[in-house]
Amino acid sequence: MKILLTSLNSKFIHSNLAIRYLKSSCKNLPVTLLMDEFTINDKMEKVIGEIYRHRPDIVAFSCYIWNIEETLMLVESLKKVAPECIIVLGGPEVSYNSIGLMEENPEIDFIVRGEGEVTFPILMGKIISDQPFDDVEGITYRIDGGIIENRERELIKDLDTIPFPYEDGFEGLENRIIYYETTRGCPFQCQYCLSSINKGVRYLSLDRVKRDIKTFIDAKIPQVKLVDRTFNCNPKRARAIFKMIMDVGGSTNFHFEICGDLLDQETLDLLKDAPAGLFQFEIGVQSTREKTLEAIKRKTNFDALSKWVKKLKGYRNIHLHLDLIAGLPGEDYLSFQKSFNDVYELKPDRLQLGFLKLLKGSGMRNNAENWGYEYTSYPPYEILQNKDITYAELLMLKDVEDLVEKYYNTHRFENSLDYLGLFFHWDYYSLYESFAQYWRGKGYNKVSHSLMRLYEILIGFGLSLKGVDKDLFKDLIKLDYVSLQKPSRYPKGIKAEQSKEKKERIRRFFNDPDNIRKYLPHLKEYTPSQISRMAHIEFFDYDITQIPNADRVIKRPTMVLFDYNISNKIFEKSRRIRINSL
Repeated sequence: MKILLTSLNSKFIHSNLAIRYLKSSCKNLPVTLLMDEFTINDKMEKVIGEIYRHRPDIVAFSCYIWNIEETLMLVESLKKVAPECIIVLGGPEVSYNSIGLMEENPEIDFIVRGEGEVTFPILMGKIISDQPFDDVEGITYRIDGGIIENRERELIKDLDTIPFPYEDGFEGLENRIIYYETTRGCPFQCQYCLSSINKGVRYLSLDRVKRDIKTFIDAKIPQVKLVDRTFNCNPKRARAIFKMIMDVGGSTNFHFEICGDLLDQETLDLLKDAPAGLFQFEIGVQSTREKTLEAIKRKTNFDALSKWVKKLKGYRNIHLHLDLIAGLPGEDYLSFQKSFNDVYELKPDRLQLGFLKLLKGSGMRNNAENWGYEYTSYPPYEILQNKDITYAELLMLKDVEDLVEKYYNTHRFENSLDYLGLFFHWDYYSLYESFAQYWRGKGYNKVSHSLMRLYEILIGFGLSLKGVDKDLFKDLIKLDYVSLQKPSRYPKGIKAEQSKEKKERIRRFFNDPDNIRKYLPHLKEYTPSQISRMAHIEFFDYDITQIPNADRVIKRPTMVLFDYNISNKIFEKSRRIRINSL
């Protein structure tokens, strides 16, 4: 018998952890186990064809809000060409109202609810041996024209009993993110999250975690993303794992979802010595409005969170990603603006503005009427409005989110945006709101734009604002642009012409060993031609070396040397040095 484990990932770079758990859990069954992953962007006809060519007896799909619609389309078509193939669905999107889903989709033969590492191999064993399913906990199945929902299976108490999901190695996972977990469950009861349903946290043993982590590092996996809901819910244990990773070394980046206000000085004392790029933290702020946090049963001390985030940022070795959720109960458009500004002022390396989704089984969905929620009836069940925020306001937030992605999160426009913040009295939400209105008014939302064009659009917006020093703003745009890479051309509107005399002076600068010893001593072994490709000299009308105090920059011709040959390029792409003469 041949079993195919598959899923539609949201992007090619992602991989599916669940089907790897199932494959490891079924290793002792007398079957042929196959895995094949696709994406929601693949043509359905192609996916159906690839699945069919495997000639499986059983196909098991891992289902989530981002792939359920496409998965159900696949299942319907697959049954038409392979009617004897047994279809099994599992995952969070099918674990609730499984009977209703099977009534609406007669092609589904079985649904595995909840954790599948124990249930799935038992079910497969029953199918192989043609035994009844009435004693298999955690499944919903079709029999004699009816649908039966067996009782729930208890959660797996000892996570160490679950096999390592990558025991067969990492073949086929090149250039993909690897997912891993050291815990299941969450200590918090956030009403928008499915983790709130099952109380408590279960842990892998530290010995098991150490073995697993060493496997990733030894295999030189580029990035491992931990899916623990709150990795540092036990700070002492979190520190032990951080130290394990630091002691083993290697080049693997580890991404953690942590609770910012659970950080402490002992943890930061450890983290300050972590090599740059080893760790990446995602911190869910969601809102800074206390009444909203109370409504969703989330306890967050934003003052403590801010304190620790600021300290972490000062170390310049850990990428910080902070999240907000729009549409939470009790948060209207104005209070969300405050939440946005509160988080923006912390200057995270990435600011994610998400939109509330009312997931099946979540407290928010069960109590949607209390808050006047309207949401899409199809996945991902995103809210359309509630009694606090209108659909029109959420549409504006979508436009703001788009510009935050294009401009803030790319870190290509930092000095320009900071300067424009001055004209909105550091109300950065108003800055992005105004930019969004300008963007849509010009019709820029209708087409995609190159990086060069994004600079040019920002120039146009900045110059449209009353009081902006046009020459200074253009210098700041040029600073942002040149800081990232040696320019071959410039955005339109930027003064960058160099006379033959200036070009000759620059050539002489790089040919002078004294200049190299003084300004670029780490490049002294290279030839002048090689050095000129790793460094750049730019002319400005203002002394931009005074940045970040852009409101006090002095207007005076300034020459700046940009050194692109720096060791830590995670937070900066170049080092800039003012030179007095060429």
